[in-house]
Amino acid sequence: MQGAHPFFTYTGEILAWRLGEERNADVSPSPAPDAARVRAWAGRILRAARDAREIVLLGLGSGAVAGALARSLPDDKVLTVLSPDPAAARRLAASGGLDWRTPDGQARLLADTSRQALYCLPALAGFDPARAVVVANPESGQPHTREALAWVRRMLTASVPLPDAPYDAARPAPAPPDVTLAVLVQPQETGLEEFFAACAGLAHSAVLCWDAAAVPRQASLARALGMPVRHLARPLAGDFAAQRNALLAACPPGWVLTLDPDERPAPGMAQTIARVTRAPDIGGVFFPRLTLYPDQGHAKVGHGLWPDLQLRLFHMLPPASPRYVRPVHERLEGLAGRAALALDTPLFHYNRLLADEGAVKAKLAAYDAAAGQPRHHLSSDYPSLPLAFFSALSGDRRDGRVLLLPPLW
Repeated sequence: MQGAHPFFTYTGEILAWRLGEERNADVSPSPAPDAARVRAWAGRILRAARDAREIVLLGLGSGAVAGALARSLPDDKVLTVLSPDPAAARRLAASGGLDWRTPDGQARLLADTSRQALYCLPALAGFDPARAVVVANPESGQPHTREALAWVRRMLTASVPLPDAPYDAARPAPAPPDVTLAVLVQPQETGLEEFFAACAGLAHSAVLCWDAAAVPRQASLARALGMPVRHLARPLAGDFAAQRNALLAACPPGWVLTLDPDERPAPGMAQTIARVTRAPDIGGVFFPRLTLYPDQGHAKVGHGLWPDLQLRLFHMLPPASPRYVRPVHERLEGLAGRAALALDTPLFHYNRLLADEGAVKAKLAAYDAAAGQPRHHLSSDYPSLPLAFFSALSGDRRDGRVLLLPPLW
């Protein structure tokens, strides 16, 4: 028997948890369509997939169509069902409606409320649009579910890999070109020297904006960056967008890399930056973020906790005019060029490991105060998977996978 497929492992962890509003979700079963209609739908999908290796069914619905496909799947095909409704999958599993889902079978279910996860996990697992048929479940669904799955379909079918960079084992990877590291810093941050050391080699220069009336003594720790550093002092005053815009105004033209002091870059970050900044037409790059919890060997998953895509590298030259909006959970606008996703180059988020629970709660309370409403809840436990789960998906690729995404701005 082979090991469990990654979708089985991931979905198993998601279905074991109920977070937020899902705890009070409707538990009534979805009515199944007429059996003859289900057979007709399944037959039509199988005929459309005659020359394909994989069938991707968007939406679980009542489970009837997914079950019919799974039971009649030819030996040379696999079925992947993508569902943004874990509650529905949990109900079906409890009633025996997911009996086709086995650890290493041909029929697989990937369930998560996060549409980003429904896109990124297949991409990490080697999804190939040229060998797949992606079809919406013909059963009717809720509008928000259809919207999420339409986004997933667009991302799966319209993303293309950035060609691998030429490789010469005798020569080191080139340093990133005109890249400025831009960081918002609080003097009392834990682990600053370790953060600066981890960022050495990622850029040619850095601009640090300190949440203070004057540049603090902790600025001396930035010598670990090993690059020219400009220090600014500006009280945050509860407006992260304004603070980041002040930071951008101090950066020279070119590329800007923004990281937070409670993050650490993946080992291959410098090579990825050098690669994407030399590619034509790329205007911004997303990185997946792994929030480490409950220890350094595990990361939170599910319900938006992963992949938590972060837009952290972007071009500052015309026609781009980047600017942050929204005081809390700020968003970058005004980019030009194509978006890319550095799929195998995560950011490791240490926020729950560097700060104690009281400090984390205080930080979330500050976010709520700036937003003018309560928006954050800190749980004592979360769904999680070992980091080895993600490293196994990435494999031993020398160049991390970079996907060019369909237009996002």
